[in-house]
Amino acid sequence: MDGERLELLASIDRHEAVLRRAITRAGPDPLFDSGLTMQQLRILLLLDTDGPLPQGDLAHALGVTLPTVTGIVDRLVGRELVHRIENAGDRRVRLAGLTPEGLALVEQIAAAGQKRRRRLLMRIDVDALRGLERGLAALRELAQDDSPRRRSAP
Repeated sequence: MDGERLELLASIDRHEAVLRRAITRAGPDPLFDSGLTMQQLRILLLLDTDGPLPQGDLAHALGVTLPTVTGIVDRLVGRELVHRIENAGDRRVRLAGLTPEGLALVEQIAAAGQKRRRRLLMRIDVDALRGLERGLAALRELAQDDSPRRRSAP
């Protein structure tokens, strides 16, 4: 790896650290105020992205055992953010899906983040925005190619 690339990566890491601190201190935020653990949040985001899923799929995505994911889902069910659905194709398999409250929370978290980003981005000059957009588009493409689903596809 060349020196300039390493310097740029280090600079990006420093920017991200400052951004994380600023976001954490920015005031009320539905993500931080939700009381969700990272694993609970990941399940909500997976269900929002992929729809109802078998708990075995959730366990695989989180890299945990089925009993572990069952406990996490139980807590989300208790908070009325997730509900269990019988799988018509296989009654042994139960799916987890978002409740309307769970969907509303995911949307609230996403909207708050988008609003904060938009407020900051509106203050950046257009040339810098063009560069940021190009960089994010390249990162998005690589992230899509690097997803576990794409890597395991035939």
